[in-house]
Amino acid sequence: MSAQPASNAMPVPNDTRRAIIEESEGTAYRTLWRAHTVALSVGGVAHGDFAAHSIAMSPAKVLPGALYFARGEVDAVAALARGAVGVVSTRPVRGPHVIVDDIDEALSKLARAARNRARATIIGHAGFDGNAIPVALGAALDGASRGLVYAPSCEDGLDAALSGLAADRAHALFAIGGLPSAEKLRPHLFVGGRALAREEGIRAAGSLMAGGGAVLAADHPDFACWRAAALDAGAQVFGYGRKASADICLLDCVRGSSGGWLVTAEIMGNRLCFALDDAFGDACASLAVFGAMRAAGASLGCGALVMQPRAEAGGAHAIAV
Repeated sequence: MSAQPASNAMPVPNDTRRAIIEESEGTAYRTLWRAHTVALSVGGVAHGDFAAHSIAMSPAKVLPGALYFARGEVDAVAALARGAVGVVSTRPVRGPHVIVDDIDEALSKLARAARNRARATIIGHAGFDGNAIPVALGAALDGASRGLVYAPSCEDGLDAALSGLAADRAHALFAIGGLPSAEKLRPHLFVGGRALAREEGIRAAGSLMAGGGAVLAADHPDFACWRAAALDAGAQVFGYGRKASADICLLDCVRGSSGGWLVTAEIMGNRLCFALDDAFGDACASLAVFGAMRAAGASLGCGALVMQPRAEAGGAHAIAV
């Protein structure tokens, strides 16, 4: 007898399907901070328990599951009403909270704790005109790590951005241009663009962890002083550009018949040919992405995929020569 179709079979609920996909891709929400770990990290006193998934500094930016740093009681009430599961405050509030003496100091201590527990490769970048290169680098790292990249906005400051870094992330990418306290990031890798200011580049390169690396524009007039600062910090330096001596060297750039460019580069001794979208502008700037991927031990192919002209989606995009 042939098997009869199960007419009463129910489809998998969308929420369940989404959770399965997120778990398989490593992007499911995990607990970022529990009340007792926050209290221990900042030297506060926990009242009640919570499991927070994100950090928020203003009620308008609160997402369900956030840990909120409150500036007052009204502020805290608004955040809790929007879905915050816990509050860091200098005064008691109605809901799970951690009492501290000073909000800014507590945030700084939590950022330090997040940085110390992180297993991610910490990457800082600055000096790029527009967002095309940083966004491409974030997307390439995300593809290489199967969704385990962390690339926050630093508009609320580096402390808030660092506090949102989960321990299990593979790569963490921070825009440190113009930040007054970028040194506390202690990056493993710094990626600098041609718009990088002289002193900013020296400070960023000098803040690198010993054994880390700097990917810098070899054609820039300030390359030598940036290189010296990185070497003094005990880091390696990888230059990119048109110079024959550059570690990531632009060899050829040919205009495509339907837009975009076909770029040939030598990346630390290996040649790579890849398609480049017009949105990335100068082909030399795109080399910073490949230099960062190589220095971070991530797939160069993922870098080539995010650089491709959009009309070529689905085709062959990078060829090792």
